Amino acid sequence: METIHLSKPLNIKGENVQDITLDFDKITGRVMMELESRCRALGDGTPDLTFSMKYQALMAAKAAGIKYDDILDLGGKDATLVFSAVKSFLFQPASEEKPDEAKD
Repeated sequence: METIHLSKPLNIKGENVQDITLDFDKITGRVMMELESRCRALGDGTPDLTFSMKYQALMAAKAAGIKYDDILDLGGKDATLVFSAVKSFLFQPASEEKPDEAKD
């Protein structure tokens, strides 16, 4: 889990929230495919959706348990922090093992 401390509170369901916690353990392959379908329905034609800000916003919303529109309402500085966390998740190495430590 990654907690993003917002520079400006975000109003979610009538409550001012200062932190957003992204729980990427909520993201399964099935969820990623559902987010892909939703992103395409929103008109995103990006060939590789890992580079799509819409896809990243959808994923952030899912990981945080909030609405997509709440992510879109973040200020630029806070949105950049959230998108950066999503990118770190999406582009993490497939293995933490170093090549010379690989097992046969």
